[in-house]
Amino acid sequence: MNFDSHPIFLPNGFQISTRPTEKFANFILQNVEEDHHGVPAYGGGGLGKTSAQEYLTEHVAQWLIDAERRPIGVASRLIMPSGVRRSDAAFYTAMNNRLKLSNADRLAPQKGRDRLINFVKTRCGQAQLPLMVMFIDNAQRITRAEYDYLADVDEQLTDARLRLFLVFVRQSDATGVDVTDDWSDYPSHMVRRWFMATHPFQPLTGAEEVQHALSRYDTSATWPTPDMPFSRYFAKAAFEGGWTLASEVHTILEGVRVLREANRLPPSEGWPMATFTLTVRHLLASVAGIYPGFKGFTPADVQQALLASGYLRLEFVRCKLMSVKEAA
Repeated sequence: MNFDSHPIFLPNGFQISTRPTEKFANFILQNVEEDHHGVPAYGGGGLGKTSAQEYLTEHVAQWLIDAERRPIGVASRLIMPSGVRRSDAAFYTAMNNRLKLSNADRLAPQKGRDRLINFVKTRCGQAQLPLMVMFIDNAQRITRAEYDYLADVDEQLTDARLRLFLVFVRQSDATGVDVTDDWSDYPSHMVRRWFMATHPFQPLTGAEEVQHALSRYDTSATWPTPDMPFSRYFAKAAFEGGWTLASEVHTILEGVRVLREANRLPPSEGWPMATFTLTVRHLLASVAGIYPGFKGFTPADVQQALLASGYLRLEFVRCKLMSVKEAA
């Protein structure tokens, strides 16, 4: 069996639906229903913000729906580039390039704005739906002036009887997993448009959320056929004998507790997706998938998987950031 082509080895991890992703989607839907034009979301590095955006963009038909499960909109995503943009032309050029609408070094402001507006009109027109949810990752890079440029786009689409709902996903490493909301720093017309509510994106928290995430590998994450969930692919005999990855939740979390205690890290119920997905990949591909007669993970297996994922290094950084905030 050739494991190398399996999607669990995709860079940055195979995307799954988690409780934090569901909460994020529900928050967006609630604000769409309340006729807001967008919302910010905040969270520290590695929590799963980017994977949640990717999942929601690629599986829009599963969540951007009404009470009768009919689609209500389309979705797109871009990563806001770093660097200093000194004009509206530079901003619109960056937006167009990141949405793959252009590869020009510089677009005239009107042309860049029109392309962005036409992108929304085309996507909505193709789907015959009036709404686009656009995720902007690394939105902390947007300047105050650039929010005004986005307001121009929003107003023109409103005139065209379309809705652009912007989700500003901002990195807040300075505060670790605890997020802050700076809505009061913006003028009233921006608050009314985009900052009427804020979502603090959190890691997997508690045994239930970890078990739910593990269960995705037993059910909805399948390859190469729908009847082959990841856990069955790597441990077919054990899976068909009743074993599941989700059934290992207590063994895995006990391994987390022991590792944290041994390295003098304080107890924590939070588990960032960055190391969770790598831990799962190691357990399935490097343990369950290679040990003959595999029946379940040992504490040593879990410890090795956690170390291989870089769990300790990320947790040391997260604890340091949280300690800085508490001392401030």
